[in-house]
Amino acid sequence: MSEVWRVLIRLFRQRQDYKIGTKLTILIAQKYYDPGQGFRELLEKSGYHTVSLSSHSEIFELLAQKRVDMVIVGVTTTIEYCESIMRQIKKMSLRTCVIVVSSLQDIRGKEKLIELGVQEWVYQPFNMEYIKRRVKEVLNV
Repeated sequence: MSEVWRVLIRLFRQRQDYKIGTKLTILIAQKYYDPGQGFRELLEKSGYHTVSLSSHSEIFELLAQKRVDMVIVGVTTTIEYCESIMRQIKKMSLRTCVIVVSSLQDIRGKEKLIELGVQEWVYQPFNMEYIKRRVKEVLNV
C-alpha cells in the first residue's frame, strides 16, 4: 500500500474516532466508475461521514478496523469488483448495507449480487434527491 493511502486511512481513522456516535459512515468503493464529487458532497451535506477508496486491500483493511454503516459501489461493465467486496463483507460477517450505483442498465450477474446481499441498485442518470432518500431508507434512519 502506498504511503499516501496509509496517511489518508490514518487520518480517516482519527476523524472517524472523533465522529463516533454523531455520523453514520458511508464508504464509496469505486474502481472505474466514480459517481462524482457531487454525489459525495450530497451525502456529507446530508449528515453522513464519507470516505472514497478503490483498492481492495484498502477497502478490506478499513472494513476490518472501523464500523462502516453503508458501502456504495460504483459498477461499470463487470461485477467482479462488487462481487469480491460482497464476498468479503459476508466472510467478515459484517452488518453493513450495500448500494450499487451503475452507469449501465443491463449488467450480467446483477441477480448474483442481490443474492450476496446488495440491498439497492441505482442506475444513472439519477436524481440526487432520489439517492439521498434511498440511502436514508436503506439505512433505516
